[in-house]
Amino acid sequence: MRFLTIALLVILAPMSIADPWRTNPMTKIDEQYMEDSRSDLNDLSRIELGRSFGESRDNDLRLIQTLLDRDIITSDQTRRLQAMGIIIGDHLRKENNLKWVIYVDRLGRSRALEVPFQDEAIFPVTQISSRAAVGADIDVKAIYQKLEEEIKRAKKKIIVR
Repeated sequence: MRFLTIALLVILAPMSIADPWRTNPMTKIDEQYMEDSRSDLNDLSRIELGRSFGESRDNDLRLIQTLLDRDIITSDQTRRLQAMGIIIGDHLRKENNLKWVIYVDRLGRSRALEVPFQDEAIFPVTQISSRAAVGADIDVKAIYQKLEEEIKRAKKKIIVR
């Protein structure tokens, strides 16, 4: 009996520790939400700063930083803060051959970038909003560089299935 108990614990323990997750394709509603968020942020930037997103990665990162530094977007504007994360994610996606997916785990669903051929996802959408929510300093360029490093690290992993 003791052997059977130990054997079951050894077999079942890894399953209880694992946090199950999966990725799903983006839905039309998710794509529309992201597009509307980008558009809203771009409209605000044109009105407040006279500049638009989409010129280049460095321009977009500077625009995001300026919107934050001038308190044009504040910590209670979660959708706009997450739109900044979407724009950062768009550049990461293009530069690193990633794709937008819906990441689902026990906490819910999130928009994420999937690293191809790896069991990894990157979460740019909430990078700025989570920092703003707690009043932390936000260095947009440093956030971008950190995410790039995470992608490089993930791509180097060898996955054994």
